[in-house]
Amino acid sequence: MAKTRFFIFASIAAFAVILGSCSDFNKVLKNGTNEAKRDSALSYFEKKEYLKTVTLLEDVIPYYKLTPHGENLYYHYCMANYRMEDYYLSGYYWKRFIRQYPTSKHVEEATFLSAMCAVHNSPEYHLDQTETLNALDELQIFVDLYPDSELIDSCNQIMDRLNGKLEKKQFENARLYYKTEQYKAAVVAFDGMLEKYPNSTYKEEVLYLQLRSSYLLAINSISSKKMERLNATLKSYRTFVAAFPESQWISDAENIKNKTEKEINNTTASQQ
Repeated sequence: MAKTRFFIFASIAAFAVILGSCSDFNKVLKNGTNEAKRDSALSYFEKKEYLKTVTLLEDVIPYYKLTPHGENLYYHYCMANYRMEDYYLSGYYWKRFIRQYPTSKHVEEATFLSAMCAVHNSPEYHLDQTETLNALDELQIFVDLYPDSELIDSCNQIMDRLNGKLEKKQFENARLYYKTEQYKAAVVAFDGMLEKYPNSTYKEEVLYLQLRSSYLLAINSISSKKMERLNATLKSYRTFVAAFPESQWISDAENIKNKTEKEINNTTASQQ
């Protein structure tokens, strides 16, 4: 019973604190002076109550824009939005901060966090990658502007991860052509991927699927194109085995080569 009363009293006390906090906030918001709102906003920021920070700063920032307090208030406004993980708005506000206060000591940080907003907005690899490309552009701008920054290593690691996402999307798109038996498109797509990512982590599978696509395209071709495509298959085979002589798919590649050579012989004999 005593324990139950303790929890009841503790809950009531906590609720009273919350009500008091909300009451103080509402009083400042509705009736506080600009100075009171400014000071309360910064106090709430230190307490990590970012929504209250943003709400109060939205009221007073216009009044302080051309004063010594303006830069500091807008910086905290941008940071509060960032920490609330509202990355679209935060990215917009960081860019505005840079334009309004180009000589601020926070410009380097603002440029980086603006880029990080774009990074956070980058979706899963199978979705449209416009935001990923935007993030890469913003990170590159930061690297170009601040080549000696201590954040460069972090930028490079993030850019590698984002490029890996683009690489995976291109690989999956090419593999989809193969899975749906669009072999001509698959060959072209795998070629494009190898051209863009010559050292791709998917290179072994790309070369193997390109070989299979080339073979399946060749044997289903009309007679006028068949020989050319069979020879292209042998070229794909040689490229694959030269790059990955110990591949798990090497026996299947050898089988494709043998069937391709047999098909070439048969096609040559039928044309004589």
